[in-house]
Amino acid sequence: MRPIYLISKTPYPGVIHVPILTIRFLTPKIDFSRYEGIVLTSKQGVEALRNYSVEWAKLSCICVSEPTAEYARTAGAKNVETGSGYGVSIPDVLSSHKRSGRWLYLRPEKVASSWVDEARRRGFSIDEAVVYQTSCNPDAATQPIEDDGILIFTSPSSIECFLQNHTIRLTHAVVAIGTTTQKALPEGVESSLSEETSVASAVELARQIASEDENSSPF
Repeated sequence: MRPIYLISKTPYPGVIHVPILTIRFLTPKIDFSRYEGIVLTSKQGVEALRNYSVEWAKLSCICVSEPTAEYARTAGAKNVETGSGYGVSIPDVLSSHKRSGRWLYLRPEKVASSWVDEARRRGFSIDEAVVYQTSCNPDAATQPIEDDGILIFTSPSSIECFLQNHTIRLTHAVVAIGTTTQKALPEGVESSLSEETSVASAVELARQIASEDENSSPF
């Protein structure tokens, strides 16, 4: 069966992890009592909260996807709502309940979505706190990638870092975790889009591709 490479921050069972990114957590001073709720668009945002008092868990929490929401619940969040998997869905979640008050977006240094601008345009008060930074992991530069591999990309930054030391070949199959990631692929690279914006869904699709290729082999 074709090897499957997960090009991401964190591993997943049964596939080859390429730890393309490293994470550095930051701890800016935050007064959670000022906010009605928090917005989380990644598990790393949840992980950053472990550096703070548990008072944040009392707030309403809007998560970009169900996997992020599940992770937030394990960290202590009680009142959690979920978007569709994309940042652009967050203003709709805010609007659906006519949320007022001030919200805090716990974000990475670099973001690929402009949902905050849309939320503010609709009249919502959004503050932003940079709680983690990502950078390319130099240790992943020498990791061998087979020419017939299936490559799963989980973010635009994972593509950027991968291309610093590797090439996406015509013989590779490519799976993107979402449309934002898919759009960040180099022009001309064909890809498949996972049904949901989750690593589990992307891995399932990659395994389907590998299985179909194996079944179609004449040998």
